[in-house]
Amino acid sequence: MRRLPAIAAALLAALPLAADGQALPAPAAPPGAGPAESRLDLRRALSRLLDEDVAGTRAAIEAEAAATPGEPNAQAALGILRLFQQRYDEAATLLEQAGQGEDPAGFLRIARNARAIMKDHAQAQSEHFVVSYPKGKDEVLVPYLLDTLEKQRAALLADLGSAPAEQVRVEILESPVELAKLSSLTEGEIRASGTIALCKYNKLMVVSPKALVTGYDWLDTAAHEFTHFVMTEKTGNAAPIWLQEGIAKWLESRWRGPGGDGFGPYSAALVRRALDADKLVTFEQMHPSMAKLPTQELAALAYAEVVLAVELMVQRGGPAILGQVLSRVSGGRPADAAVAEALRTTWPAFLADWKRHMATRPLPRGGEHALGRLRFKDDPKQGGPWAEWAELPDQASRNHARLGQLMRERSRWAAARLEYKKAIDRAGPRVPILATQFAVAAVMSGKKDEAEKVLRESIEWNPDYAALRVQMARLLIERKDHAAAREHLVAANRQDPFDPEIHAGLAIAAEALGDPGGASRERRFAEILQGRPGGPGAAPGGHGSPAPAQGHP
Repeated sequence: MRRLPAIAAALLAALPLAADGQALPAPAAPPGAGPAESRLDLRRALSRLLDEDVAGTRAAIEAEAAATPGEPNAQAALGILRLFQQRYDEAATLLEQAGQGEDPAGFLRIARNARAIMKDHAQAQSEHFVVSYPKGKDEVLVPYLLDTLEKQRAALLADLGSAPAEQVRVEILESPVELAKLSSLTEGEIRASGTIALCKYNKLMVVSPKALVTGYDWLDTAAHEFTHFVMTEKTGNAAPIWLQEGIAKWLESRWRGPGGDGFGPYSAALVRRALDADKLVTFEQMHPSMAKLPTQELAALAYAEVVLAVELMVQRGGPAILGQVLSRVSGGRPADAAVAEALRTTWPAFLADWKRHMATRPLPRGGEHALGRLRFKDDPKQGGPWAEWAELPDQASRNHARLGQLMRERSRWAAARLEYKKAIDRAGPRVPILATQFAVAAVMSGKKDEAEKVLRESIEWNPDYAALRVQMARLLIERKDHAAAREHLVAANRQDPFDPEIHAGLAIAAEALGDPGGASRERRFAEILQGRPGGPGAAPGGHGSPAPAQGHP
């Protein structure tokens, strides 16, 4: 076996990049590497850099590289710093030269991939954020993303007492394939766990909603990752995964409300079943990343557990408790001691209270609601856009829905409405695809009041299902209730921003509500997504459009 050069050995010693996430032992100093103290300082700087401390390590690494321009370890450290600064050309060149083509720590692969992926991106910025995005349709994401992150930054500054001073970079990626290319996660791990975004290498990486069949909660997700960024900076990356993920999940909707929205019906059902079977995901199993958990179900269970731990903390200590715990962790206290001290209890007592809380907390409406599994468009196993029909509870309701689909395809709207109604009478309004199709048939057969009733009930069960919101907005725009229509369309856009009807409707609402600038922007977005001038209800194939069905239940 060929011996690794000094640079590879030094990097592996300096950076905890072993497969199991544990630090590797430092080797003996290689010949000619310079004074021992200098090597130790460089190793310390690299370790801090891996903990995302760019500001605190930049001067030391740059000085060492300038003082020893021919020394591979120092040049590699500079290359890693440039990667964390998103200076990808320089990073790749430095790492290639320092490692002589070898890449034991994986940084050269990431730098090369980032250089290739970002070369054709466009950029936009606000006061505190820079967004790099693929040219084309992803432009419609940018103003919403910047607005969300600025609001989240202000909220976290108030709640946690901390926010980064420098602009934070956000990279919008085309697919989970690109996310794997820019991280240490494999594509298989990303798809299995449902990982859709990361906070890593001093930036946020967010997969575009267009990569998924029906989108996902992309704005809350971006706010979630930025919350990680703030916590990492505040604590020096000292908070364990369970605490990081629990607080990030609790605060991910803070930009639009008080937070604490991260626990839904399916999460509750997962927790109850795991408690009954004594199969909770332990805090140790969550390390080093939730993304390493083997299935979306286990990842969802882990998130549900930690958000309930944070919920209990907030119930006991108020919202300020989160900043107090993180400040103690920043001061060097272990997370368990920090929680116990902030709550004036003991860690075993808190764990016992947490398990009781999980077992006794009232269930959110919906009970054992189906997991909103992320379905990637390029995954042959995702089942197609009509796979959601499987949520219908019995064969009779599926038969009625199938007949409704057949009538719909023949434009026999009254007959379709009757068959869908029979399915709804059995399944209730909780199955969103059924409620959506019933609403289309009811409107087309002149029963708009029935459509609105079912839509309202289904939205209560499925507030994040974009097609329901779009259908409701159609009815509200028709009767000139533009404020309510805008509320539904904004919610739909948080889930599926590539439906042009959402933006066409927002343009109508903005114009009616005295916002010509917003109306102009939304009309342009509708045009970008349609490839032609847009108008109300003009989006073929959008979630709310009554296009022929693509399959049967």
